[in-house]
Amino acid sequence: MFPTGAAGVALILLRIAVAATLLFNILPQGGPAAHMWESTGLGLLGIAICLGLFTPVSSIACCLIETAMLLDAKDLHFIPVISSILVAASLGLLGPGAYSLDARMFGRRLVVSSSDKTMSGN
Repeated sequence: MFPTGAAGVALILLRIAVAATLLFNILPQGGPAAHMWESTGLGLLGIAICLGLFTPVSSIACCLIETAMLLDAKDLHFIPVISSILVAASLGLLGPGAYSLDARMFGRRLVVSSSDKTMSGN
């Protein structure tokens, strides 16, 4: 669930790509000051994706935002947005990787049951 090595680094790059696409292509026109709440929300979502915080939920939110943008916009190039939706969905399915906050919070743990202790003592 939390791959290390080259796969973990690839997931970092994928998280950065999803966050960059979200921030640069979807950020409201007119600058951040014109749409303060939207910009703040998108910025927090982009930071969460970059850091790997609640990655599956953050990726779903990113997909929903991009889908809404795709359905709402009239003068929009469809292929880059659909590609962005697919990349965000793949990140949600792959997970955050070992180099993320999710891995620190929900990572591998060793669970030792009491029956394991009694069997090893015999």
